[in-house]
Amino acid sequence: MFQSIKRVVTLVGVVALLAMTAVVASAQQTTGSVSMSAAVSNYVELVSGGAVTLSGNSGGSVVTDGTVNSPLAVVVDMGELGPANTNSFVKLSVPLKLRTNVSYQLKMSGSVSGAGATTYSLKNTDVGFGMDPSARPSNLASGTETNDTPGDPTVGGSTDANGRWVFAGSNSTLGDFSSAAEVLSGPRVNKTTPKSNSAGLVVPAIFTIKPQFYDPAAAITISAIFTIKPQFYDPAAAITISANFTISAP
Repeated sequence: MFQSIKRVVTLVGVVALLAMTAVVASAQQTTGSVSMSAAVSNYVELVSGGAVTLSGNSGGSVVTDGTVNSPLAVVVDMGELGPANTNSFVKLSVPLKLRTNVSYQLKMSGSVSGAGATTYSLKNTDVGFGMDPSARPSNLASGTETNDTPGDPTVGGSTDANGRWVFAGSNSTLGDFSSAAEVLSGPRVNKTTPKSNSAGLVVPAIFTIKPQFYDPAAAITISAIFTIKPQFYDPAAAITISANFTISAP
């Protein structure tokens, strides 16, 4: 009788132990997850591509030069633009540096002031302008720029019936950009690199004036303002990043 009771007690103990083990096992957490959200916005950047080049000038100088990767704020005295300057052209080449993760559109507006208002005064159509892009280097995203200007404005051109110089092609002078208009566009510039990577598309913007018998003017101001923007305003996409974890016994 005693042995029977002992066996029953032992059996009950084993059953209780198994039950507790099952409870513990069912309470174990073996999985987990982490969810993150993010976005990538359109990014376009216009800065100086480096030092400018001034040639054909008589007097004048570069007052504030371009500094690579710094804001574009060049100031140049073009010097004498009358017949006392015997050079064919006074030419200024300003390197612009573009960085984007989307297709871009570069616009410019230009003006001339302080030159007078007669037929013989220097006008915005007397200031030749052009962009001169080269093929993209291999460290940039592949693509080709669309140039809305004829390129180097010193190439081509002729005199009109009155002997005044006329630059060749459309969109070839500041007169064509009295209000902001596109001068260059293209697909994304940069590959997937950190911003600390300094790679960018450097494109010369060229301004030129042919010295002629303009009306005398002591303080002529010639200005050009560039603006870059995404060509397509795609909204930033909502990105979800998930990580799932599972643990198990070996």
